[in-house]
Amino acid sequence: MKRIIIVIAIALVYSVSVRAQLNLPPASTDAAFKQQIGFGEVEVKYSRPSARGRVIFGGIVPFGEMWRTGAHDATTIRFSEAVKLNGNDIPGGTYSFFTIPNQNEWTIVINKATEMHGTSDYTQEQDLVRFTVKPEKSSRYYETFTIEVNDFTKEEAGLFLLWENTQVKLTIKMNVDEKVMAEINDRINVKKEDRASLFYQSSSYYFNNNKDLKQAYAWVQIANSKAQDAAYLQLQAKIEAAMNDYAAAIKTLKASTELATTKKLDQVIAANEKLRNEWETKTGKK
Repeated sequence: MKRIIIVIAIALVYSVSVRAQLNLPPASTDAAFKQQIGFGEVEVKYSRPSARGRVIFGGIVPFGEMWRTGAHDATTIRFSEAVKLNGNDIPGGTYSFFTIPNQNEWTIVINKATEMHGTSDYTQEQDLVRFTVKPEKSSRYYETFTIEVNDFTKEEAGLFLLWENTQVKLTIKMNVDEKVMAEINDRINVKKEDRASLFYQSSSYYFNNNKDLKQAYAWVQIANSKAQDAAYLQLQAKIEAAMNDYAAAIKTLKASTELATTKKLDQVIAANEKLRNEWETKTGKK
């Protein structure tokens, strides 16, 4: 009977203790985001501690020690396809993301084990890659640790680590160019698609990305033989100018402007006028 009474008493004390605890929000909130880059996607899951008046790097995050790059569980990063991270080949998949901060250099650690609380189960044998980057001073003070993706181009973006007055930027590069080139080849040379818009888009891609200019010219000529379009003619004129044939470029541009005027395409007309002035200045015929 005494044992039963003791057990009941302990249970009552525990129950009262649990009820007495306040339900407070976590000091470090969990966060997750997905971001498209090129044809692929990057997803980051992490926790966001705040400074709260403390010194961060060299303080609560010691220099020279492995950091979970956040709080709570280890930060993870998922790539939907193979990427280059600061020039390092990373296959598509999910990885843990650790850092070793130092005053003048950070070590970035991409590890294949993803189910970890902090660094407790980390082993270097599971590292996929390690590389170093230089920290910079951030443009503003960040009270709360932030990971974000910004500074986009057609196939790249910056992955930023931001806290206190410190910024670390990594570059994520997707394999966009190879995919686009493969699609152009497949649709034009293999499937033999015969649409003006396909030849125009392919020519435009080659021209804007410094590919084979003669091939770009051949395709835009095909596009113009199949359709009456002021933008197609404008692109042909640009390519002719790039080939230093300004006489042909100005003639083609005139045809583009005439067609744009008929269709009341004011933006094309204005762009053509700017190009004409530029080319006539170069040829001395203004």
